[in-house]
Amino acid sequence: MEMTPKPNIVGTQSVDINCDMGEWETGQSSRSSAESDLALMPFISSCSIACGGHIGNEHSMRTTVCNAAKNGLRVGAHPAYPDKRHFGRRSIEIRASDLASTLNSQISSLQALAKMEGTELSFVKPHGALYNDMVRTPWLADLVIDTIKQIDPNLKLMGLAGSNLAEHCESKGIVFIAEAFADRRYNDNGELTPRSHPNAVIDNPEAATEQILSLINKGSITSISGKTISLAADTLCIHSDTEGALEQLMAITQLLRKYDISLGAAS
Repeated sequence: MEMTPKPNIVGTQSVDINCDMGEWETGQSSRSSAESDLALMPFISSCSIACGGHIGNEHSMRTTVCNAAKNGLRVGAHPAYPDKRHFGRRSIEIRASDLASTLNSQISSLQALAKMEGTELSFVKPHGALYNDMVRTPWLADLVIDTIKQIDPNLKLMGLAGSNLAEHCESKGIVFIAEAFADRRYNDNGELTPRSHPNAVIDNPEAATEQILSLINKGSITSISGKTISLAADTLCIHSDTEGALEQLMAITQLLRKYDISLGAAS
């Protein structure tokens, strides 16, 4: 699926909706948990699962993979800088070799658990600061892509739609999944508005569905300053820990049904 500008969305389109999941650990207080993740799964087609960098452990990974497999979801790894203290949302100084090592460990651990649960790992979606830093730092993008290829050259990279990551992936022979967000605002340059901004997160269903409708119908979004930005994406994200995530996904499902758009991940 590739969403590009078109006069209307009525037809036989299929849209992939993804969620970041498994962002919990036993005994920790979080809006994201096994129960809340499970409640979201009927309304999505892909999930990226935290694998220990910013949060998560073997129990959370195994539980989330098992539930995802039961719900027929496409499964991805959600690795991060090794920084649980700041939930992987801050850039950190780390040697390239150490970063490659921890990413390899995170992704490989989830891949092994996926196989044990009778499913397979399809893609890798970096988390937080790593996700954003890859867009701005060519050597970092190459390091992440090279690490993914060493684990499994058939794995895809999910990253920011409209960024130069597509070119990095093409040059290295892996598939890029362009991602746009229903629950985040964008800056004029097409990057995500930092979470430190008071309006960075979209936390109501009406605004989230409006942004998705614009992406599907027009192939564009409106930046936080009001600028129209062209954006073509292969998948749309709702964060599982966004306040009101379930209500947003239910509203999005109603929107898709209204226009006869099916929910499903591209192969």
